[in-house]
Amino acid sequence: MKPAKFIATIVLTVFLSNQLYSQGTVRGVVKDGETNEVLSGALVTVKETATGVITDINGTFMLKVPEGKQTIIFVFLGFEPREEVINVEKGRTINLHHVLLKPMTFGITGIQVVAERARDRETPVAFSSLSKAELQQTLGSRDLPLSLNITPNVYSTTQGGGAGDARVNIRGFNQSNVAIMINGIPINDMENGWVYWSNWDGIGDAASSLQLQRGLSAINLATPSIGGTINVITDPARRKAGFVFRQEGGSGQFMKSTLYGHTGLIDERWALSAGVVRKVGNGIIDATWSDAWAYYMGATYILNKNNRFEFYAMGAPQYHGQNLNMQNIAAYNRKYAKSLGFT
Repeated sequence: MKPAKFIATIVLTVFLSNQLYSQGTVRGVVKDGETNEVLSGALVTVKETATGVITDINGTFMLKVPEGKQTIIFVFLGFEPREEVINVEKGRTINLHHVLLKPMTFGITGIQVVAERARDRETPVAFSSLSKAELQQTLGSRDLPLSLNITPNVYSTTQGGGAGDARVNIRGFNQSNVAIMINGIPINDMENGWVYWSNWDGIGDAASSLQLQRGLSAINLATPSIGGTINVITDPARRKAGFVFRQEGGSGQFMKSTLYGHTGLIDERWALSAGVVRKVGNGIIDATWSDAWAYYMGATYILNKNNRFEFYAMGAPQYHGQNLNMQNIAAYNRKYAKSLGFT
């Protein structure tokens, strides 16, 4: 062996021997701090070094540690890491006995799922909103969905029928595939998803706003809302105090009288709205006469910033004709039909 190589071998051997002799040993058992069960596969390392071992099936470990003041780190998935500071002497063994790890606590914030209206253009939903003023300007005495014709992707028509026979299509889907709500409550027929607007006659007069969300949204409803979602809001707290009386007339001897009263928001706590509608007419198409009433009452009590109580009552008792392919005799003369024993 060459002299230089022989000297290097001697130096390396002495260095490694010195390193081994300058080490101590740390041993112990890693356990669950709550159940006292051993933790197999826990990682035991010396801080700021690459030295480490894994606990065996019994949770035990034995680790060679350089002499001096050292920090031993214990890590196991699902448990909080633990550090132990020890003073290692060369050639000595330190027994830590039972190293107990505390299970990690995972905390999450509350999750709230609601059927809510889109609020701004950053919302990832295509929507259009109509204010009370826009509803009054575009709706008049017609069925509520006809006001949506000014919004994109909507086709609404009375389809040649009488009062309350309107229908609406959104992105090509008819209203059996459109979720229609009043104050967040679905009103689609439970069997076929259809909406009979004659049952909600007068709701346009009570509405304070209307929003249309086109296409599928994050709202979870039993009604298939492939085409979109229509939400009509009648919020008494948004209305100014006072009374409103409106008289309308039109073709076919049409007459409509509307009377509404609002308290406005009182003491920043509660509000009340109530109204009644009377509508009669022969219709501009044969047998599309109407003889209808509608009533509405809404009350709101604001408990705090995030909670409120709301009460609504509405109805639309009426008789009206329909422009169908086949008409019964009552469509032309209800009294004569009753005289024949029909109701």
